Amino acid sequence: MAVFIRPRKGSPVGKRHLLGAAAVVTALAGQTASASGDPVAAVKADLAKLQSDAATARATIVPAAQKVVSDAAAAKGSARAQAIAVVKPDLVQLRSDLKAARTQIGADRAQLRTDLAAAKGVNGARKELQPVVKSTRAAIWSDKTAIGSALKQARQAVKELRASFKK
Repeated sequence: MAVFIRPRKGSPVGKRHLLGAAAVVTALAGQTASASGDPVAAVKADLAKLQSDAATARATIVPAAQKVVSDAAAAKGSARAQAIAVVKPDLVQLRSDLKAARTQIGADRAQLRTDLAAAKGVNGARKELQPVVKSTRAAIWSDKTAIGSALKQARQAVKELRASFKK
């Protein structure tokens, strides 16, 4: 179960710090479950970590993409060099967030594959894991869809900004 705490406006604790702390807690919980020797518990912990990392990716990528969209819209009437100076840092940040999310989720999926292979021989594991896998898939699909639509909007905004220079 995840607990979300919002920092007050003007607080030195940002969203990324809270998300980082949540990721550390989730990682420690996952290590504890996998160290216990129960393959089913390890798979459940891996699924929870994967879902948490997908939610973290959504929480960082979607606002970054929205910032690109808003800055690209604001830069439409300005000079090309000015627009590049405004939008380029946002694009660099968005790309780094995407790369970090892909790396983290890829590592989570690899660990999940390993633990699923270990749990394959356990009697009743499939029946016990089926509802957890189903809910995790639904949550990740929702996060993936939100990220995809935000990135699509960001691409479209940058494309429109480029087209405004050609006129």
